Amino acid sequence: MATIGNGYLSTVIGSNTIYVAGIFNGEATSTVTPPHRARVCGTTNEVLNLNTFACGLDLQDGIYYRRSNLSGYDGVTIQQSFYAHRSLRYLLVNEVLVNITEGNGNVSIAFNFNSGPASTDINFSPSNLSTSNPWLLGGSTYLAEEPYSPLQKVAVAYEKLDNITFQRASTPTSFLLTFYTVIRTSLDSNNPLNDALNTFLQIKSKYNVTDLKNLHIAAWQEIWSSGIEVGGNLNLAQSINSSLYYLLSSIREDAPYSLSPCSLSSNSYDGHVFWDSETWMYPTLALFYPDIAASILYYRYLRIHGAELKAQWYNSSYNGTMYPWRSAVTGEEVTPYEGVTGLIEQHISGDISFAFRQYWYLTKDLNWLRNIAWPVVQGIASFYASRVTYNETTGLYNINNIIPPDEYAFDVNNSYYTNVVALYSIQFAIEIATILDIQDQIPAFWKELSVAGVIALPFDDDLQIHLEFEGYSGEIIKQADVVLLAYPLMFPMTETVMKNDFTYYLNKTDVNGPAMSFAVYLIVWLQLNGDSDTADELFKKSYVNIQPPFYIWTEYPTSGATNFITGAGGFLQAVSSGYFGVRITSSSLKFQPTLPQSTTTIKLRGVQYLGSSFDVLFDGKFSYVTLQSYSPTTPTLFITYNQSTVQLFVRKQVVISSVAFNIHQ
Repeated sequence: MATIGNGYLSTVIGSNTIYVAGIFNGEATSTVTPPHRARVCGTTNEVLNLNTFACGLDLQDGIYYRRSNLSGYDGVTIQQSFYAHRSLRYLLVNEVLVNITEGNGNVSIAFNFNSGPASTDINFSPSNLSTSNPWLLGGSTYLAEEPYSPLQKVAVAYEKLDNITFQRASTPTSFLLTFYTVIRTSLDSNNPLNDALNTFLQIKSKYNVTDLKNLHIAAWQEIWSSGIEVGGNLNLAQSINSSLYYLLSSIREDAPYSLSPCSLSSNSYDGHVFWDSETWMYPTLALFYPDIAASILYYRYLRIHGAELKAQWYNSSYNGTMYPWRSAVTGEEVTPYEGVTGLIEQHISGDISFAFRQYWYLTKDLNWLRNIAWPVVQGIASFYASRVTYNETTGLYNINNIIPPDEYAFDVNNSYYTNVVALYSIQFAIEIATILDIQDQIPAFWKELSVAGVIALPFDDDLQIHLEFEGYSGEIIKQADVVLLAYPLMFPMTETVMKNDFTYYLNKTDVNGPAMSFAVYLIVWLQLNGDSDTADELFKKSYVNIQPPFYIWTEYPTSGATNFITGAGGFLQAVSSGYFGVRITSSSLKFQPTLPQSTTTIKLRGVQYLGSSFDVLFDGKFSYVTLQSYSPTTPTLFITYNQSTVQLFVRKQVVISSVAFNIHQ
């Protein structure tokens, strides 16, 4: 079923549950009740006795509509609207528009207050601060993640109605009923009960129904000033827009709680944050919505202490920040004890550092680099420098006993991917220190490790491929692993080796594995200028998991967890980094567009780069680049193609006949 959300609140239409970003119940050490999203009972007033004839999710406005006839009455139609207010993040809105034709007699409408069973996560009880509309509940979670972390308080102010009767008139009449829900928590309030009630009353007094909805719609319109368009393929356009919507409805710039694989609307995977956030979902957001992307990184910054504790707990010789495989409230590891991924799947810290590097290259925000990025990246580099061990036989440094992205491999040595993100993390720390002129904070050992060829990187000279790990001998792999070296890591290699990696590992990848793998294989195939038919086959596999009618992602083609936005993130990269060929480098944004089959045009709308916004349209022959906005403090942008460089001016289109071009300052 479709979902509504604003990045702070989210619910599945028709469900009896609401989830709030950052609110978890459970103990990190428990295998019975590990930290998981805390269930808030639903507050939807559902009209009973309806014959629904139409429903739909308006992606542009972020509103779900349902149109029905009222059973037992001729000429009575009801339109219900549901939305999570994008600007007023604490607010859920349920509107009921009743249209009655002329006539005699009464029309009675009954409601079901769809709250479901009592929450087993929050000990809600009524508050005497308000004992009628709005009703007010308050409580706290039962279990804290760690002994030192507080229980989380939640308060809900809401309206409900059992039934209502209307008198038919001599002319058609319409009545609009509105039901508001406001949720406040101790994450952003010292007194959630008072603030829930006051916020509710303030909204009621300040806004009429039309203005409130228009404010919400305007916020979504601002978001949709950036995005991806395709011409000539409605299904693909719907797949892209719905994927973006489900990502955006789970995250916002002022709620730094990151993303979980199955969105804010779900408790699948306990709502935890994995590498999925930085590797699969973050890149598209960074390209279009840097403020929202920054909140994902800020989540990691705020949980440095938890990552430090994990490193110390795991091994007393480890330094720095060892980020958890699964994270919730504190940033400590919340993978159940029987889950070895929490112990030895250690590439996640490097994935986080790489995401920080991408954001720096896209924004060149020096204050952010100094105050937010440096503490995180320095800690990650320190961890990897303490993690390596010297191999006296080879003269190289190893990272042993880990799980690579291919989770079918267990307790292996020298995962190529893991070792590269470790190397990149150390190199980026040195890069930041140089920019900030704090080179004295870089140990000599880091400089030694940063040199190519010092950390072990296994390679098969006969097959001319990168080995997934030391001793890899052709086993089936769960998902994209070595191919991630070409994208997103852009690890230097010859075209021959890149193609060998592509061919070899595509044939080793589990066909029933995650769809993101095919997105990466597509991206690399297009970088290799591969044929269109193979690209189209891979592309279709990258979004086969989208389920009509609301284009909800599932984890697997016909089953698995629903609203699997990790898959949505991989698919969106297949479009932006695959068919548009976008690559983020330290000095430019690179483009090499290719038109997907069964389309007439593709367009990136509102790309954000160095404080400016621009569009790129490709019609199969020409690229059209238009600078849409910039500020006086942003650098002048130029575009280079065919050995020519021209300056970009606002709303002055540049037409490019070559395939590849770079945008830079």
